[in-house]
Amino acid sequence: MKHKTTQALFDYWNVMRAGRPAPLRSEIEPGAIRRLLPHVFILERHDKQSYRFRLAGTGLCSVYGMEFRGHNFLSMWQDDCRESLDKALVEVTANGNVAIVEYTASTNDHREAAFEMILMPLAQENGAITRVLGAAVPMNESVWIGDRLLARQWIDRLKIADPERMPKRAFTQPSAEAARRIVRERPPVISAAIASLAHRRPPLRGERSYLRLIKTATFSDEQQ
Repeated sequence: MKHKTTQALFDYWNVMRAGRPAPLRSEIEPGAIRRLLPHVFILERHDKQSYRFRLAGTGLCSVYGMEFRGHNFLSMWQDDCRESLDKALVEVTANGNVAIVEYTASTNDHREAAFEMILMPLAQENGAITRVLGAAVPMNESVWIGDRLLARQWIDRLKIADPERMPKRAFTQPSAEAARRIVRERPPVISAAIASLAHRRPPLRGERSYLRLIKTATFSDEQQ
């Protein structure tokens, strides 16, 4: 991870999971990551081809010039990129791994911006992992970002990581300190359903493939 936002969100998630494959969705406290929220999103798996945005930060919506709630995350990607992210989301939800994606987005007038995205598992109260906590953030603060539609994007690098084997960092981020306090005050729930996961598969490698952002029909809360 290269960006401080994705690093801080991982630190928070890593502390909150407290050694489990994933923290519960109810254990995530927005106030503890308030500085990160503009770039944070949560996906919910509906089926193998549908991971819909339950929420998306205002900063992310501003960068893309659209409201993400209700849209299928995979519909933003096509061809090899979509296939790679589909497999990455299986690694996240089935195997409790973390996916780190470096990608480039381009406008119709060929302006390009580099992004970093992280995807991490979240569990329901019954232990089933059907949601994904993520963040996507531009690597550089170009003045035109948010003013022009991002019409296509492609994966530059995709890494699948076992969180237990990721380098241990000194938790100096405010979000990680807040997570430590939350864990002390409210011990994590241990669920047998997330205590054991399937065998971890080898890391995936992303491939460069152009795509077009696709807006799907907005879903009402009842339909979600």
